[in-house]
Amino acid sequence: MTWRRERGASLWSALVCVVVVGFWVFVAFEIGPAYLDNWQIEKGLASVAKRPDARAMGRRALRDALRREFSVGYVSHVSVHKDLYFQRTAQGLRVMIFRYHVRVPIVGNITADIRFVDRHVVTGP
Repeated sequence: MTWRRERGASLWSALVCVVVVGFWVFVAFEIGPAYLDNWQIEKGLASVAKRPDARAMGRRALRDALRREFSVGYVSHVSVHKDLYFQRTAQGLRVMIFRYHVRVPIVGNITADIRFVDRHVVTGP
């Protein structure tokens, strides 16, 4: 009768795997809301940019429409006046650029600084 050595993960290796996976799940739960807010911001920009009267609207009217979209989507940590910029393309089209960053505290003095830049061309229908 020959003895075989058992193979497989030991208790310590399984514990290390659980800790590593648990850490990344924790980080995902901490920074996930920032990405969900950015998704709402992108949706709001796209909605305002595709409105039928978007090309005729001025900067102030676009900002007001975007503020209304943000209130519907419960986006409150960004400023339409401070974070929204306008540019013109070579073809003369207006581009709305929404640039902001979010600091998310992770643990203790460790924070995640996430920067977002969303662009949409004001096209109308």
